[in-house]
Amino acid sequence: MESGRKPRSLVDMCVQKLIDNLRDLGSVDGVEMELLKRILPHCTLAQLTRVENRTKMDLSPITNSLWKRFYQREFGEEHTNMVIKRMKASGGRVCYTWRELFKAKTEKQKEVEDKMLEKIAKKFQAEKAGSGPSSLSNSNYKSPILKKARIEVNSHARLQSAMQKNTFGRFVP
Repeated sequence: MESGRKPRSLVDMCVQKLIDNLRDLGSVDGVEMELLKRILPHCTLAQLTRVENRTKMDLSPITNSLWKRFYQREFGEEHTNMVIKRMKASGGRVCYTWRELFKAKTEKQKEVEDKMLEKIAKKFQAEKAGSGPSSLSNSNYKSPILKKARIEVNSHARLQSAMQKNTFGRFVP
């Protein structure tokens, strides 16, 4: 009874099993590059970060395009094109991996967000000091500056929470 369908190879079944269990994947030292080309594109940002941090061999020939895709998703097509243009304009003198670019941009973005949060906190403290001894619960958002500061603080907290789930710099190998 031949069904006309060719059975899957053992290699194909093993690759699929690895893809199904990427959450447990650590070092891939010693795994053939051809197999990694089939496996690693299925990784999330966190999984790819963990694999690269735990692997001694250079995975950038495979992962560079994956990091570019993560960079593009996180920072947009326009910014990605600007980075490509700058690298081309350098005439090959400046060449970074997309992983390095992603990490640097993420760190820069965090610095900017921290400065914004600091400014908002200062505005909040100034408003609180200017309003006298009354408690914040009595103010009931009467001050437009205070209302804006609270909205900005809340939106920043949500943004920071989302970034902690997706940001490169926060993963522990």
